[in-house]
Amino acid sequence: MQTMRSYAEDIDGGRSPSVSMLSEVAAARKITIVGGSIPEMVPASGQLFNTCCVVGPDGEIKAKHRKLHLFGIDIPRDITFRESDTFTAGQEPTVVDTDVGRIGIGICHDIRFPELAMLYRSRGAHLICYPSAFNMSTGQLLWDLMQKSRAVDNQVTFN
Repeated sequence: MQTMRSYAEDIDGGRSPSVSMLSEVAAARKITIVGGSIPEMVPASGQLFNTCCVVGPDGEIKAKHRKLHLFGIDIPRDITFRESDTFTAGQEPTVVDTDVGRIGIGICHDIRFPELAMLYRSRGAHLICYPSAFNMSTGQLLWDLMQKSRAVDNQVTFN
């Protein structure tokens, strides 16, 4: 996590190779892409966010979600990881209207909070996307549990 700052991209400032690539592909294929997550640097504040961009068929960013719930774990002799040591939590849930329907966006650990999914449902989301990278210690168990619990609410998730 200490090196994350060196990989961070200025999405709003137009200096994001990741978003440029997503925009080119979306425009060339005339598709919507949920692309994330990307370490985003906000130069004015120096803050780093874990960010997911939704890019429309015109290649333009339709929405940007900054991860709301930062992950932390401490399993002795296995893994210690605190996202909050590096990233700042986002402040707003993200729902975006696209050509494929209304999409709610979460990132990884956001899936553990059913209130977010319920909020997205109340705002008319047809689909909720959670780009994720779970660790090997707890990831498989957590992912299976989250899929089963969300399936009860008629939500679909993909590995």
